[in-house]
Amino acid sequence: MHCFDLPEFNVVIAGGGSIGRALLEEVQLIPGFNQAIVLERNPDPAGNASAVLHLKMDAKDPDSIKDAAAQAARHVNRVHLLINTVGVLHDGKLRPEKSLKAISQDSLLNSFAINAAFLPLLAQAFSAMMRHDDPAILASLSARVGSIEDNHSGGWYSYRAAKAAQNMLLRTLAREWRLSHPKATVLALHPGTVESRLSEPFISANYRKRVLTPGECATSLIKVMASLNVSDSGSFHDWKGEVIPW
Repeated sequence: MHCFDLPEFNVVIAGGGSIGRALLEEVQLIPGFNQAIVLERNPDPAGNASAVLHLKMDAKDPDSIKDAAAQAARHVNRVHLLINTVGVLHDGKLRPEKSLKAISQDSLLNSFAINAAFLPLLAQAFSAMMRHDDPAILASLSARVGSIEDNHSGGWYSYRAAKAAQNMLLRTLAREWRLSHPKATVLALHPGTVESRLSEPFISANYRKRVLTPGECATSLIKVMASLNVSDSGSFHDWKGEVIPW
């Protein structure tokens, strides 16, 4: 049995961006959906409903992550699906570095804090709620550029390195949870290039790769998750289900 096949399942989504919102909409269409909890930096209380709860969380604040998990535990005693959609590629100060001379310590540390360190802190905070007898999934959005083997063009130092670090952390977590959380499947997922604030500055009329809508991305990612089981824990797949080398 898969968590999507349960008579009732719940989901925690970290991140309220384009992909997170699309995943929220998509999971609510699955027959067994019961409860969703969205963790985001600026939750809109008006968005709260009986089946959807928005909680405040700052990915760079460990105490905030713990507090969000404690609040979630007041509403659900177990989590079936935990999805990390939090990530940063650029902000007011941070831009992908095209060359070595563009690297700064601040950009590296900021990228690592959000794109790498957040994942194990999230898993740590929700560990107890993920340890149960029902099938469960912890999925984290990674990126193909985080693949060391697939790095043919270079550049994007901070983002590449942080995503590669996240991949190692996830792979290590999967090994531990095979013993402590035997019903949990831990997955790294590449969502593809998606229409969002993260990708917008890098998509032009001449962009050669396929660009997905958030809805297309969410549908594809759920299909991939539904096709995998505990024997696949610790693996890295793209939105089409194809395995990506580490």
